[in-house]
Amino acid sequence: MRQQSFIILLLGASVCLSWGQNNPKKYYEYINKAELAYLQMRDDNDLGQKAAQYYEKAFAANRPFSKDLRYYLSLYADNKQGCLDVALECAHILAQRGMLWPKWYDADTAFQRTLYLIKDTTRVITDPKLVATLDSLRARDQRIRTCSRQLGEDADKATVVTDSVNMQSLIELFRQYGYLNEDNAGELYANIIELIFIHNSKTRTAELPFDVVEKAVKEGTYDARSYMDFYDECLTWRCPRDTICETRYGLGFNSNMVIGNTLFIYPTGDVKEIDAYRKALGVSETYADYEKKLENAFLSKGARFITRLYIANWGDEEEDAQAAAEARADIDSGKVKGRYVIKQ
Repeated sequence: MRQQSFIILLLGASVCLSWGQNNPKKYYEYINKAELAYLQMRDDNDLGQKAAQYYEKAFAANRPFSKDLRYYLSLYADNKQGCLDVALECAHILAQRGMLWPKWYDADTAFQRTLYLIKDTTRVITDPKLVATLDSLRARDQRIRTCSRQLGEDADKATVVTDSVNMQSLIELFRQYGYLNEDNAGELYANIIELIFIHNSKTRTAELPFDVVEKAVKEGTYDARSYMDFYDECLTWRCPRDTICETRYGLGFNSNMVIGNTLFIYPTGDVKEIDAYRKALGVSETYADYEKKLENAFLSKGARFITRLYIANWGDEEEDAQAAAEARADIDSGKVKGRYVIKQ
């Protein structure tokens, strides 16, 4: 009887919205609006409901990414914002990808018990062979770096060869499967792609096949936010040491730095050009929007839509405080372009 009730509820999700119309540009437009409303929510239930409605419009526009499904689940579980049937369908898609973790939501509640039921009764649709192949690429990447300490003078050469072989294997997987995505490769597949591209950018000067992943972004099967992040990180890895080089999307590890109690934000390029590149990729999040989310992540006032903060450790607490004071003075004097946020 419990399983029958669940099926009825799940089928009811189509009443709230139709899912995935393959319009990634609209998807990112509504996701950005949802995230900005989420950041402002605090105790304002109207903004919470507005965020849920934007998520629902995004899910109707394109097959949703798991990180966004989880934020909708949190909105419903923690704030009772949104639609129950949509929350159940979010859980169903996560379960199909093998990435539903009911323990994250409202312990020992009827909603959590329903999530466990969804997890237990949903068939995982990822391709085991593809997932295993990607895992083997990650293992080979890590193994050569662990062994390089014993290889001496041959370490760099062996690492370059391994990174190149991994890249060729990855491109072959794209040819074989069309596009890799969360449905066939699992949620963690993007981390492996990023690892291979970033390590190739460190060890090789050859052109990297970004166009393959960018095409997947524009088709709506690869998360543009992830792509922008690792694209710019690849650029900064090829930048001369102690130099702030321009990036395409305003990201990369030169774009922000946390020293002690201060977040420093350094635009790595012309903001208008950064926004133009983002728009060309189909992303409506401007650099100003990104800064709001970055600041929120640092101050931990709510949702952490920005997951990568670069922490600089200069020594003990006193040395960090001195380094932060000097960096703030450089910005205040106009010596360095940027701004900062202090956590009290």
